[in-house]
Amino acid sequence: MNEHISLLLKVFRIELEEVENDVVGLLDIYAKRFNNHEITPYVWMENQALLKKELGCVKELERDLASWKPDLTRSAHDVLEELKSYLKGLAVERGYPELVGLVIERIGEKVIRYMEYDIWSKEGSWKFNSKN
Repeated sequence: MNEHISLLLKVFRIELEEVENDVVGLLDIYAKRFNNHEITPYVWMENQALLKKELGCVKELERDLASWKPDLTRSAHDVLEELKSYLKGLAVERGYPELVGLVIERIGEKVIRYMEYDIWSKEGSWKFNSKN
């Protein structure tokens, strides 16, 4: 697999896992706040339900990413756009909260920044664009 595409997929996967960890962390925070009587049972149940739904969405997207096969004839930039479109399409099709599409877009932005930094630091002034 193209080195840049392979790195792109690894970074995207890591970022999705980080979102999963963040949601788990929020669940822990809300559980502590509930146990300390800082939030009502209603607020706890609402937040817990929403975060668990988001966590399930992220886990499904991780599985989708693991089975997704990129078009290796395309540039890394094009593959990233194709991946974002694919995952956002699944999110809409499955009725995920709008936030999931925003998270996918933000992960894409982070991947681009990482790729530009990583390759720039190795190869000089390389930029993550449609030529690479």
